[in-house]
This record gives sequence, C-alpha cells and structure tokens, in this order.
Amino acid sequence: MRDRTWDWYSDDFSTRLKPGAKKVIMHTRWHDDDLAGRIIRQLDGIARPYRVLSLPAQAGLGDPLGRSLGEFLWDDGDYGYGAQLRRRKEEVDTRTWASLYQQVPVPEGGAYFELEWIKPSKGSPVREGLNVYGASDYAVTRDGGDYTVHVLVGLDPDGNMHVLDLWRQQADSAEWISAWCDLVKKWRPLEWAEEGGQIRASLGPMIEAAAREAKAYVNRRQFPTRGDKAVRAQSIRARMSMRGIYIPGDAPWRKDFEAELLRFPAGVHDDMVDALGLIGQLLDRVRPGVAPKAPPKPSSGLAGYKSVKSGGGSWRV
Repeated sequence: MRDRTWDWYSDDFSTRLKPGAKKVIMHTRWHDDDLAGRIIRQLDGIARPYRVLSLPAQAGLGDPLGRSLGEFLWDDGDYGYGAQLRRRKEEVDTRTWASLYQQVPVPEGGAYFELEWIKPSKGSPVREGLNVYGASDYAVTRDGGDYTVHVLVGLDPDGNMHVLDLWRQQADSAEWISAWCDLVKKWRPLEWAEEGGQIRASLGPMIEAAAREAKAYVNRRQFPTRGDKAVRAQSIRARMSMRGIYIPGDAPWRKDFEAELLRFPAGVHDDMVDALGLIGQLLDRVRPGVAPKAPPKPSSGLAGYKSVKSGGGSWRV
C-alpha cells in the first residue's frame, strides 16, 4: 500500500503540477515509511524549501506554538475537547496515541516492544551454561532492499534470554549461507528456525550441501508464514514482556537492533524482528540452560590416610 501511494504521488500527482506550483500534503503519520516520511528523506540535504507543520495534541520539546511541555492543544472550555483528549490518551494504545494524536509514528519508548524490556548486559554468559537456538530471515538478492539476518539466542539456567550473536547484511545467498555455517559451528545451537516457502524450497539443497561440506550440523525447523509480521512476533513479545531480553552492551549491532525493535511495526526495516520472531515460534520447545558443575576440589594427596601418635612422634598410616 505504501509503494502504491508513492507511485501515485510520483507518477500521477507530481506530473500534473504547473511549474512553480506548491504541494500541500496532509495525512496521519502511521509509519516511518509513509508518504510524508519518504518525501522528507528524499529532500533531506537538498536545498529545496519545504516545511513540516506538526501540531501534536500534547506539547513536546520545541513546540511550534510555544506551549509548555505536556500542555494539551485545547483547554477545558465550553467545547470540552481538552478533557476528551485526556480521556483518549488513557483509552488508546501507545502507538495509536503517538500516530493519530501526536503525528509521531514511533513513540520514544517503543510501542509493540517496550524499551524497559531490553536489558543491556556486560558481555554474554558462559557458553557452557546455555542452551542456544538460532533463527534466520532470508533475503535472496544482494542490495535488493531486504537484509538477511541470522540471530543466536541463549537461555541461561534461570530461563533468561540472551542475544549472543547477530549477522545482518544485504548479501547474496552464497555469502549468507557461508556466514550461517560459521555461526552454527561457533555456537553449536540445538535447533535453527526458518520460514518455509519459496526461499527455503529453492535454496534448501544449497544450504544442506554447504552445511555438509563445512560440518555445520544443526536441526533446522521450518515454520509456515501465517498472518502479518506483528502476529508472527507475538510469541517473542509475550516472553519479552515477562522476562525481558539481554543484549551485550558492547555489541556493534546493539543500537540498530534496539532501534528496530522499538520502531516495529512502524519502522522501515523489520528483518531482525522477523528473525527474533522465529525464535519465538520455538518457545514451546526451548528449555533453560544447565549451570556448569563446579570443578572438584584439589586433593591433598593424603586421602585414605590417618594420623596416629606413638611414643616416637606422629606417623601416617
């Protein structure tokens, strides 16, 4: 739908303007990649005059009307619209309020996934205490707009989820299959989740041949593509809402990963969320890790001996 709207704007609307005509675009901002979002990105850095006029229902920083932070657009006069706005804010979900009333399609604290669920950690826990699972969201062509994502998640003995590793590139199939083999050998996951369908059917033999050659062995489990992306991510969302998810604070991919989670489903890209959602579809099969056994205490070398005393001193028997 967004692509069709953009085609209409580019091929029908814009081609019918007289030279020097002005464009006025007004719509609710439901998505980062909607018509207004694409136009703003297209004109970013170009010396072409344009202005964004946004009057949110509740004032934020730098309000164009000079309102105080948190002040509503209408007061509580005879019309009563201020009171209605306050009620609506309590009634609707976070994303609806941010989009329909604030004209910000992505709230700062997240909508589908919330910021407080994402827990930075100092590195990853010890591998020996984890049960590790992997998942992939595949793309076919290099530089085709979509990313291929491989993600590894480990469950510690307390059942907490840790994102251990993430690979994300616009790459051709040979490159991401090679990266997949490397990750399987590095982390030795118990299972690997992937979507069934055309990509798996066409590339399945190639993946299996590469895995045999690299000795990268793992049980691959396919899931059908059902419902929209938000529905498919519901399982991992429910788990994160209760237990959170831990991410290494120094991981080079951390900021991109967090940003995509918080912008979902209104962000431009959602490949990492799709891969994480496949981990969610494994949740009825995953199990917590097992704490590694403590090493045995060092022996003194005198086991089985006892000390006795005689008239001439102490002896070991």
